[in-house]
Amino acid sequence: MDPSLYQIITTSRGLKYSYYFSPAHPSKLTLLFCHGFPSTSDDWHHQALYFKGKGYGVIVPDMLGYGNTDKPSDPALYVSSAMSKDLVEILDKENIVQAVAIAHDWGCKAVSRLANYYPDRFIAYAFFAVGFLPPRPGTADFGDQLKTEKATYGYELSGFYLFFSEDDAPGIVRDHIDSSISILFPRDPKVWETRMAPTGTLEATLLENWETPLPSYMSEEDKKAFKTTFLKNGFEGPLCWYKIMTNNIQGEDDKKIPSTQVVPPSSSPIFFGAAKQDRICLPEIGYQTFSDKSFNNHTVTTHEYDADHWLILSKPDEINRDLEAWIESSGIEAN
Repeated sequence: MDPSLYQIITTSRGLKYSYYFSPAHPSKLTLLFCHGFPSTSDDWHHQALYFKGKGYGVIVPDMLGYGNTDKPSDPALYVSSAMSKDLVEILDKENIVQAVAIAHDWGCKAVSRLANYYPDRFIAYAFFAVGFLPPRPGTADFGDQLKTEKATYGYELSGFYLFFSEDDAPGIVRDHIDSSISILFPRDPKVWETRMAPTGTLEATLLENWETPLPSYMSEEDKKAFKTTFLKNGFEGPLCWYKIMTNNIQGEDDKKIPSTQVVPPSSSPIFFGAAKQDRICLPEIGYQTFSDKSFNNHTVTTHEYDADHWLILSKPDEINRDLEAWIESSGIEAN
């Protein structure tokens, strides 16, 4: 994306954020795009350029820990209440009163918490690969979650969180960068079932320097850019997003969410784009969330894409078309 359109803000808690910004044409909405792991704002380039061309306002931050945004090593700085405030301060800087929040991967947790903490600032929400993530206040045994996943789906989905939470994980991922890229972006999505998701498999795979072919949507140029970015920036910041989940920091933070705001307002349309071939962020998990009675009065639009986890990269034309149609048909307007 055009480097000249990137802005810098230092938030009230002293953290620098870099973000892409193109203002909206009159009568058009502003869209906030939040990426996940391991990405930067550039993962949204297909969507940012498309909607910019349509006159929409576009804000795409490098999320905390990534790109040209600060990368603190203290996991406590990554809690959702604080990051939500950071993102709203970006809207404030650009005089955006209300926006549509759109997310992929861990960005979906960020956008879920924007709905919890700042529902008046967002008029609609779109989630890709991962659905809305309800608050999980209090302490929990992460091992119990893994047991439930294995009993329900046949294998652990989140075992790699434990490796990512270890102190030596950032160095291992960085030192075995080619293997890391191969595992994170495999041509065969089923690789995640045996080489990433279950406890212990990802670390063993990286130490083995095991590699598998990359998908067609990731060119050699893309791989080179990824390596350059993450060899420079490291993984210490990005892995904090996992540490707060395994050590209950996020659970304690979720206690701050008002009981009246545990789901988005029923007046806010929701879009869920499921990735049919995703072997960790399974579509049925998102469907189950939106089928809960707490969403009975919501308008939820779902689309399932024949894609792996990285659907925003592999299916950009379909996603741009469906997102635009959803925005236009929802009748949403910013105040």
